[in-house]
Amino acid sequence: MQRRWITRLVCFLVLGLVGFMATQARGQSVPIRIGMSLPLTGPAASFGEGLRHGAELAVARANAAGGVARRPLELVVLDDGGQVRQAESNALELVQRGVVALTGVHGAEAVAAVDAVLSARSSSATPPLVGPVTGDEALRTPPRPNLFFVRASITDEARAAMLHLDTLGITRYAVLAQDGPFGDAGLQSMLTELVRIAIRPVAVERLPANVSADNLRVILERACKQTPQVLILAMEASSVEIAVNAARSLRCAGQFLTFSEVGAAWASRQEALKAQHPMAGVLVTQVMPHPTNRANPLAAEYQDALKAAGARPGDYPSMEGYFAVRVIESALRLCGAEIGPACLRSTLESRPIELAGQSVRLGTSRRIELPFVDITLMTKEGRFRR
Repeated sequence: MQRRWITRLVCFLVLGLVGFMATQARGQSVPIRIGMSLPLTGPAASFGEGLRHGAELAVARANAAGGVARRPLELVVLDDGGQVRQAESNALELVQRGVVALTGVHGAEAVAAVDAVLSARSSSATPPLVGPVTGDEALRTPPRPNLFFVRASITDEARAAMLHLDTLGITRYAVLAQDGPFGDAGLQSMLTELVRIAIRPVAVERLPANVSADNLRVILERACKQTPQVLILAMEASSVEIAVNAARSLRCAGQFLTFSEVGAAWASRQEALKAQHPMAGVLVTQVMPHPTNRANPLAAEYQDALKAAGARPGDYPSMEGYFAVRVIESALRLCGAEIGPACLRSTLESRPIELAGQSVRLGTSRRIELPFVDITLMTKEGRFRR
């Protein structure tokens, strides 16, 4: 009787252990989902494709190393076509699908809309948006609980641009800004920086969002009568091209400068162009290290990830997508067994993250403390030279 009881007990323990191990194995194999809503169609499709490319590289790198807490990372990617309402809808779907974080949302209006979706839930289980792709300062100040910025703001870009131009001895500035969050932020940032060095711009012009080529030329002629040495262009990529070509035909200004969000839209045209790139000679601020600069630890790691994946050559949007997912991954590793939106948010708010030889710290400001900004020059081949 006693022997039979012992046998049953042993069987019970064995079955329990097997069940426990199976449960653990299932738990470890459940993917950790990271959601992306980004433009894969529409005018900003090349930027969106770059962001996805980089995010996929970061996920492949993490999974090749065993995932996070022995669980694979998985991207859930939805196309918003650059449409604000679709970005809102995508954010709701991604939350319902249990992502731990969102990333890749492009443009100030889309970021604001997604933030409103997340804020309406107001729960510790609400995933944060990490790495929004916008330089808009208004979304950073005051800090918003659901937004964690890993790129420099347009204010940071303007400061770096002004430092560069000042060292060139430029004193006559003209600023052209298109109506909308991006143009508003660029204009205000440049005017603030000019005040800081006690210089008044010789011309400030506002353009409607849907400005025609003819109207843009008229506005440009008015600005060029003030003989600026540099044109600062806070406009969408297509308008910048029209403005630069018109200014050159008018023999106006020796320097042109625009911002990272515009420059990224040109990168995808490198292979398609047979002649000299129309934006050759334009200065462009960048918020990521040059993708081929192996002297930078992040760029070196990125190049290694490209090689391991046998992927296409990298670019700035791809590197930005890569960096955002690496921040998410590195923060999740600090969560141990408590992986989820609540731990991710708490970690980003309270702990430095060691990543590619640097300490990434966001804190309660929810923006990277020492944002990277570089100045590049568009070459005739359509590449960015440092």
